[in-house]
Amino acid sequence: AWSIAASLMCMIYSLGDISGGHFNPAVTLAVVVSNRGKCSPWDGAAYVVSQMVAGVSAGFVVAGFHAASSSHDKTFPLGPGKGYELLHAGFCELIFTFILAYVVLAVATTRPPPSQLTKRSFHFALCIGSCVTVGGGAAGAVSGAALNPAVALGVATQAFSLGNFIPYAMWELTGGLLAALVFRMTHSFEFKNLPSTDTDSVVGAAGKML
Repeated sequence: AWSIAASLMCMIYSLGDISGGHFNPAVTLAVVVSNRGKCSPWDGAAYVVSQMVAGVSAGFVVAGFHAASSSHDKTFPLGPGKGYELLHAGFCELIFTFILAYVVLAVATTRPPPSQLTKRSFHFALCIGSCVTVGGGAAGAVSGAALNPAVALGVATQAFSLGNFIPYAMWELTGGLLAALVFRMTHSFEFKNLPSTDTDSVVGAAGKML
Protein backbone atom coordinates (compact mmCIF):
# COMPACT_ATOMS: atom_id res chain seq x y z
CA ALA A 1 0.00 0.00 0.00
CA TRP A 2 2.84 2.41 0.78
CA SER A 3 4.51 1.98 -2.60
CA ILE A 4 1.21 2.34 -4.50
CA ALA A 5 0.27 5.45 -2.54
CA ALA A 6 3.72 6.98 -3.04
CA SER A 7 3.64 6.39 -6.79
CA LEU A 8 0.14 7.88 -7.02
CA MET A 9 1.22 10.91 -5.01
CA CYS A 10 4.24 11.50 -7.27
CA MET A 11 2.16 11.16 -10.42
CA ILE A 12 -0.42 13.61 -9.13
CA TYR A 13 2.24 16.16 -8.25
CA SER A 14 3.87 15.63 -11.66
CA LEU A 15 0.79 15.57 -13.91
CA GLY A 16 -1.96 17.23 -11.89
CA ASP A 17 -1.53 20.52 -13.73
CA ILE A 18 -1.96 18.75 -17.07
CA SER A 19 -4.94 16.46 -16.58
CA GLY A 20 -6.04 16.89 -12.99
CA GLY A 21 -4.26 13.68 -12.04
CA HIS A 22 -7.34 11.48 -11.74
CA PHE A 23 -5.84 8.15 -12.91
CA ASN A 24 -9.10 6.53 -11.79
CA PRO A 25 -12.47 6.26 -13.60
CA ALA A 26 -14.33 6.46 -10.28
CA VAL A 27 -12.58 9.73 -9.45
CA THR A 28 -13.20 11.08 -12.95
CA LEU A 29 -16.88 10.16 -12.62
CA ALA A 30 -17.06 12.00 -9.28
CA VAL A 31 -15.46 15.13 -10.74
CA VAL A 32 -17.73 15.11 -13.81
CA VAL A 33 -20.91 14.48 -11.80
CA SER A 34 -20.03 17.29 -9.38
CA ASN A 35 -20.83 19.50 -12.39
CA ARG A 36 -18.63 22.46 -11.49
CA GLY A 37 -16.77 22.81 -14.78
CA LYS A 38 -13.69 20.96 -13.52
CA CYS A 39 -14.02 18.20 -16.13
CA SER A 40 -16.49 18.10 -19.00
CA PRO A 41 -18.31 14.86 -19.86
CA TRP A 42 -16.35 14.59 -23.11
CA ASP A 43 -13.02 15.04 -21.34
CA GLY A 44 -14.16 12.61 -18.68
CA ALA A 45 -14.98 9.97 -21.30
CA ALA A 46 -11.53 10.43 -22.88
CA TYR A 47 -9.90 10.14 -19.46
CA VAL A 48 -11.75 6.91 -18.67
CA VAL A 49 -10.77 5.33 -21.99
CA SER A 50 -7.13 6.28 -21.40
CA GLN A 51 -7.23 4.95 -17.85
CA MET A 52 -8.72 1.62 -18.88
CA VAL A 53 -6.23 1.19 -21.73
CA ALA A 54 -3.42 1.92 -19.25
CA GLY A 55 -4.84 -0.69 -16.87
CA VAL A 56 -4.92 -3.37 -19.58
CA SER A 57 -1.40 -2.43 -20.70
CA ALA A 58 -0.09 -2.68 -17.14
CA GLY A 59 -1.78 -6.05 -16.77
CA PHE A 60 -0.02 -7.45 -19.84
CA VAL A 61 3.34 -6.05 -18.70
CA VAL A 62 2.96 -7.68 -15.27
CA ALA A 63 1.84 -10.94 -16.89
CA GLY A 64 4.95 -10.90 -19.08
CA PHE A 65 7.30 -10.34 -16.14
CA HIS A 66 5.43 -12.90 -14.06
CA ALA A 67 5.69 -15.55 -16.80
CA ALA A 68 9.47 -15.21 -16.77
CA SER A 69 9.79 -15.40 -12.99
CA SER A 70 10.27 -18.41 -10.73
CA SER A 71 6.66 -18.05 -9.49
CA HIS A 72 5.12 -18.28 -12.95
CA ASP A 73 2.86 -21.11 -11.79
CA LYS A 74 1.09 -18.86 -9.27
CA THR A 75 -1.88 -16.63 -10.11
CA PHE A 76 -3.13 -13.40 -8.58
CA PRO A 77 -6.84 -13.25 -9.48
CA LEU A 78 -9.12 -10.33 -8.80
CA GLY A 79 -11.48 -11.27 -6.00
CA PRO A 80 -12.15 -11.42 -2.27
CA GLY A 81 -9.48 -12.65 0.11
CA LYS A 82 -9.54 -16.00 1.84
CA GLY A 83 -12.51 -16.30 4.17
CA TYR A 84 -14.43 -13.42 2.59
CA GLU A 85 -17.25 -13.29 0.05
CA LEU A 86 -17.75 -11.02 -2.95
CA LEU A 87 -20.26 -8.90 -1.02
CA HIS A 88 -17.66 -8.20 1.70
CA ALA A 89 -15.09 -7.26 -0.94
CA GLY A 90 -17.55 -5.07 -2.84
CA PHE A 91 -18.56 -3.17 0.27
CA CYS A 92 -14.92 -2.45 1.08
CA GLU A 93 -14.29 -1.28 -2.48
CA LEU A 94 -17.29 1.04 -2.29
CA ILE A 95 -16.35 2.55 1.07
CA PHE A 96 -12.69 3.22 0.35
CA THR A 97 -13.26 4.34 -3.23
CA PHE A 98 -15.83 6.77 -1.83
CA ILE A 99 -13.24 8.08 0.62
CA LEU A 100 -10.64 8.43 -2.11
CA ALA A 101 -12.97 10.23 -4.53
CA TYR A 102 -14.38 12.49 -1.81
CA VAL A 103 -10.91 13.57 -0.70
CA VAL A 104 -9.97 14.31 -4.32
CA LEU A 105 -13.03 16.54 -4.65
CA ALA A 106 -12.40 18.23 -1.30
CA VAL A 107 -8.68 18.98 -1.63
CA ALA A 108 -7.93 19.09 -5.36
CA THR A 109 -10.99 20.76 -6.91
CA THR A 110 -12.00 23.37 -4.33
CA ARG A 111 -11.22 27.06 -4.20
CA PRO A 112 -8.54 28.08 -1.67
CA PRO A 113 -9.82 29.69 1.54
CA PRO A 114 -9.20 33.43 2.03
CA SER A 115 -6.61 32.67 4.72
CA GLN A 116 -4.42 30.78 2.24
CA LEU A 117 -1.67 33.00 0.85
CA THR A 118 -1.14 31.01 -2.36
CA LYS A 119 -3.57 29.69 -4.97
CA ARG A 120 -1.93 26.25 -5.00
CA SER A 121 -2.70 23.58 -2.42
CA PHE A 122 0.60 21.85 -1.76
CA HIS A 123 -0.80 19.06 0.39
CA PHE A 124 -3.46 17.70 -1.97
CA ALA A 125 -1.48 14.80 -3.48
CA LEU A 126 -0.28 13.68 -0.04
CA CYS A 127 -3.89 13.56 1.19
CA ILE A 128 -5.00 11.57 -1.84
CA GLY A 129 -2.11 9.13 -1.58
CA SER A 130 -2.83 8.66 2.11
CA CYS A 131 -6.34 7.46 1.23
CA VAL A 132 -4.79 4.66 -0.82
CA THR A 133 -2.53 3.77 2.12
CA VAL A 134 -5.51 3.61 4.48
CA GLY A 135 -7.61 1.63 2.01
CA GLY A 136 -4.81 -0.81 1.30
CA GLY A 137 -4.14 -1.39 4.98
CA ALA A 138 -7.77 -1.74 6.00
CA ALA A 139 -9.26 -3.58 3.02
CA GLY A 140 -6.30 -5.25 1.32
CA ALA A 141 -6.94 -8.63 2.92
CA VAL A 142 -10.67 -8.42 2.16
CA SER A 143 -10.83 -7.22 -1.44
CA GLY A 144 -7.28 -6.50 -2.57
CA ALA A 145 -8.07 -2.77 -2.29
CA ALA A 146 -8.10 -1.95 -5.98
CA LEU A 147 -10.26 1.17 -5.37
CA ASN A 148 -10.05 1.86 -9.09
CA PRO A 149 -11.80 0.20 -12.07
CA ALA A 150 -8.63 0.63 -14.16
CA VAL A 151 -6.56 -1.15 -11.52
CA ALA A 152 -9.22 -3.86 -11.23
CA LEU A 153 -9.10 -4.35 -15.00
CA GLY A 154 -5.30 -4.51 -14.88
CA VAL A 155 -5.38 -7.19 -12.18
CA ALA A 156 -7.99 -9.14 -14.14
CA THR A 157 -5.90 -8.83 -17.31
CA GLN A 158 -2.71 -10.17 -15.73
CA ALA A 159 -4.69 -13.15 -14.45
CA PHE A 160 -6.28 -13.60 -17.90
CA SER A 161 -9.71 -13.73 -16.29
CA LEU A 162 -12.26 -10.90 -16.16
CA GLY A 163 -14.08 -12.87 -13.45
CA ASN A 164 -15.01 -10.32 -10.79
CA PHE A 165 -14.09 -7.22 -12.78
CA ILE A 166 -17.68 -6.09 -13.48
CA PRO A 167 -18.84 -6.34 -9.82
CA TYR A 168 -15.68 -4.61 -8.61
CA ALA A 169 -16.05 -1.80 -11.15
CA MET A 170 -19.71 -1.27 -10.27
CA TRP A 171 -18.95 -1.02 -6.54
CA GLU A 172 -16.09 1.40 -7.20
CA LEU A 173 -18.09 3.60 -9.59
CA THR A 174 -20.91 3.70 -7.06
CA GLY A 175 -18.39 4.95 -4.52
CA GLY A 176 -17.44 7.74 -6.92
CA LEU A 177 -21.09 8.73 -7.42
CA LEU A 178 -21.71 8.79 -3.66
CA ALA A 179 -18.64 10.96 -3.19
CA ALA A 180 -20.03 13.55 -5.63
CA LEU A 181 -23.38 13.52 -3.83
CA VAL A 182 -21.89 13.92 -0.35
CA PHE A 183 -19.48 16.59 -1.61
CA ARG A 184 -22.42 18.61 -2.92
CA MET A 185 -23.99 18.50 0.55
CA THR A 186 -20.86 19.28 2.56
CA HIS A 187 -19.40 21.87 0.17
CA SER A 188 -22.51 23.68 -1.03
CA PHE A 189 -20.57 26.96 -1.02
CA GLU A 190 -18.44 25.59 -3.85
CA PHE A 191 -21.50 25.62 -6.11
CA LYS A 192 -22.32 29.31 -5.61
CA ASN A 193 -21.51 31.91 -8.27
CA LEU A 194 -20.40 29.28 -10.76
CA PRO A 195 -20.67 29.97 -14.52
CA SER A 196 -23.43 27.95 -16.12
CA THR A 197 -22.31 24.72 -17.77
CA ASP A 198 -23.64 23.02 -20.87
CA THR A 199 -25.65 20.71 -18.64
CA ASP A 200 -27.18 23.68 -16.82
CA SER A 201 -28.14 25.27 -20.14
CA VAL A 202 -29.88 22.14 -21.35
CA VAL A 203 -31.79 21.78 -18.09
CA GLY A 204 -32.80 25.46 -18.16
CA ALA A 205 -34.00 25.26 -21.73
CA ALA A 206 -36.05 22.17 -20.96
CA GLY A 207 -37.61 23.94 -18.00
CA LYS A 208 -38.67 26.89 -20.15
CA MET A 209 -40.22 24.56 -22.71
CA LEU A 210 -42.27 22.92 -19.97
